Order: sequence, then C-alpha cells, then structure tokens
Amino acid sequence: MNNLTAGIVGGVAAAVVGMSAMVFASRSGDEPAADKKEVAATRTECRTERVVTNKEWGVKRVTGTLLGGAAGGALGHQIGGGSGKDVATVAGALGGAYAGGKVAQQHYPDQEVSYRERCREVPAKS
Repeated sequence: MNNLTAGIVGGVAAAVVGMSAMVFASRSGDEPAADKKEVAATRTECRTERVVTNKEWGVKRVTGTLLGGAAGGALGHQIGGGSGKDVATVAGALGGAYAGGKVAQQHYPDQEVSYRERCREVPAKS
C-alpha cells in the first residue's frame, strides 16, 4: 500500500469511528420519559420565631409572695388577742404569701423570651 492509499483508508476509518460515536451519543439521550427523573428546584426558606415560656418562679412571683405575706400578716395581727394574735399573724402571713404568689403567677407571669430560627425547603419560584 502506498502512502496515499493508507491515508485514505485511515481517513475513512476515522470518519466511520467518529460518526458511530456521534450516533451513539445522540441515541443515548432518547430514553423514555419514565426513565428520567425530574429534580424540582427548591430553596431554603427560614424565619425567626419568638418563643415565650412562663417560668415557675421569678421576680414577679417572689414579689407577690412577699407582698401577700406582709398584707396577710398585717390583717392577721388585727384579729385575736394574746397568744391567739401571734397565731393569727402567722396564719395570715402564710395565707397571704400563698395567695399573693398564686395571683402573681396567674396574672403577672414571669416570662422568658427566646428566639429560634426555623427553616424548611420550599419549591423555587420560576
């Protein structure tokens, strides 16, 4: 074989290989739609939430307990005489402290405020 024939045969072989590769590449994209999975575009959406929790004990409840105890003790001291006065003062102070603490807890709760970030995936807008 001379150089000219070898060049033609080599060129034809390269063209055949190149064409078959192009045909294979174009056919591999023709798969049925059932085999293709579409991936929906999403984005992360975050928001900050305020979280309020009532504390069992706090400044307001302690204040209510102390003020109730003082008021109950003063009212109890007005009742009775002699050693009964001392018992009435103690009973009034204990009852007033309990009542003052409950009123403060129900009507003026001590609250703790915190913030947390909550994120979720949502579909992206086109």
